Amino acid sequence: MTAPENSRTKQALSKAILHTANCLFTEHGVESVSMHQIAKSVGIGQGTLYRRYSNKGDLCMDMMKENFDIFISEIDEYLESAVQHSVQERLSSVMRKIIAFIDKESRWLGVMQSFNKMENQKPDFFQSPPYLYLHSVLKNLFIEALEKNEITSIDPCYAAHSFISIQSPHTFKQLRMVMGYSCEEIQDRFCLTFIDPLFR
Repeated sequence: MTAPENSRTKQALSKAILHTANCLFTEHGVESVSMHQIAKSVGIGQGTLYRRYSNKGDLCMDMMKENFDIFISEIDEYLESAVQHSVQERLSSVMRKIIAFIDKESRWLGVMQSFNKMENQKPDFFQSPPYLYLHSVLKNLFIEALEKNEITSIDPCYAAHSFISIQSPHTFKQLRMVMGYSCEEIQDRFCLTFIDPLFR
């Protein structure tokens, strides 16, 4: 075991691995970076890295979890600071943030899918913490809008689910890579199509 491995706590080492992998993936692309390159850049042996992550798919999954925790904090901070803003403005801002997050994190999704495609049992996204958190945030905004008579009668639970489902990675990839929309264009068109009409 090398000196850098001895001198780091497990938590600090995990953070170093994720930070280094994030930087390498951003600079060179996920597919071009090897596990050996990540281990060497962190200053650890490959065995140490593989004991934590069996492949890049696992590493990307952990990276997305950490990034989502940061994203949750940003959403919470925004909603707390924007409490005086209209529900429409807050709903639009939250959806713009969700779309931007998907755009930023989409680079990991292909790698995760390629390593996990042979698994028979995949986790149910609709039971996952990211879905449950976003569904709660959106549902509460719809409920507030209804209580303030700002929108026509809708089912907040159904509407929240639909808003999240529309942003599936496959749909987003089609819009971005095949149809050529920019992230900003997708944000604008979502608000124009699905949010603005509710408040008219």
